[in-house]
Amino acid sequence: MTVDLHHAVPRCTLRLLERAEGGDVLARVSFEDEALRWGVDVTISREALAELVEASTVILDREAHKLGHGSSWMAALALRRWGRITRADLDAARVVR
Repeated sequence: MTVDLHHAVPRCTLRLLERAEGGDVLARVSFEDEALRWGVDVTISREALAELVEASTVILDREAHKLGHGSSWMAALALRRWGRITRADLDAARVVR
């Protein structure tokens, strides 16, 4: 069985908080939106958020993990958002109907 690490509180919230702390208003709004989506207090410190993300890690069967993220297109969008695939990879994953 192949397994994946999954974070119930996504790691992207850390990157969003770091950008928000840099004074970027749009980044702040993005962080707050994502934090509220995952039930995270928008006033959380970076250190506390890092601990929360790490504590939310679970090991899932790869297929169950994929199903939890929805379609392969949604998974590709998530990977692009997290910087794990390129724009070209995302375009290649698109299903043309």
